[in-house]
Amino acid sequence: MSTRRRRAALAVAVATLFAATATPSAGAAATVGGTFPPSGGAAQCGADRTFLQYSIPADGVITSWRFQADNNPPQLKLKIGRPTGTANEFTIVGDSDLKTPAINQLNAYPAGVPVRAGDLLGFYVTGGMGGLSDCLSGVPGAGTTVFTRLGEAGVNSTSTFNPSPDQQLDLAATLEPDCDADGFGDESQDAAVDCVAPDTQITKGPKPKTRRKRAKFEFSSEPGVAFECALNGAPFAPCASPFVVKAKKGKNEFSVRARDSANNVDPTAASLAWKVRKKRARL
Repeated sequence: MSTRRRRAALAVAVATLFAATATPSAGAAATVGGTFPPSGGAAQCGADRTFLQYSIPADGVITSWRFQADNNPPQLKLKIGRPTGTANEFTIVGDSDLKTPAINQLNAYPAGVPVRAGDLLGFYVTGGMGGLSDCLSGVPGAGTTVFTRLGEAGVNSTSTFNPSPDQQLDLAATLEPDCDADGFGDESQDAAVDCVAPDTQITKGPKPKTRRKRAKFEFSSEPGVAFECALNGAPFAPCASPFVVKAKKGKNEFSVRARDSANNVDPTAASLAWKVRKKRARL
């Protein structure tokens, strides 16, 4: 394959990797990073080095990761780096145990590493086996940066890394949401979890303007929920539909929210505002 064709093929691979690292929609798994065949312009990683690159787009859990091995792959550890706020400085906040990839194939490993948006995904390459495996791609003008340091950066250690522009790691991971923050991915590790808040509607209430202080409300949500009501900014308290309140003269506002059996609360309580007018004076 000519040098021009290799660069073109690698450019397509880089574009594919960028497309793979997308911001996940709420409650959906996402792929971070990407793998590529270690040939046609790929570069050697070098032995006994820690690499970081792909930015995690949302809080969640890394539930698996993948590496495309050549015929002489290195032993690897997944690494998660968190920026400290100082340029090129990262704290390692999570990793995996040491993996020995099978040659000439895509290797996939289960994981369970909690991450935050902005963390970087990477790996450590040991000095054993094929430490000089092809696991970097280099495309001029790609705009991507791999951060590298010599030796293994252990969990809770903080180090300064060297930036290498226009590089791409042969690494991909699955990011899943963790809505109950228990350290397990909601889709493959904690599938029974319910983190969807109920929606609340007020179906009946007073007219916008009335002379009656007594007001009756009816409201609804999904089956099996409990309701909490509040009048004029007071704390929410348990209630049930229908619910009667005694309003003051002038402007009033009634709010109600549903809470389901998993303790998810409607974050946008249903509200209704009305005004109690003064009664007409008797002649």
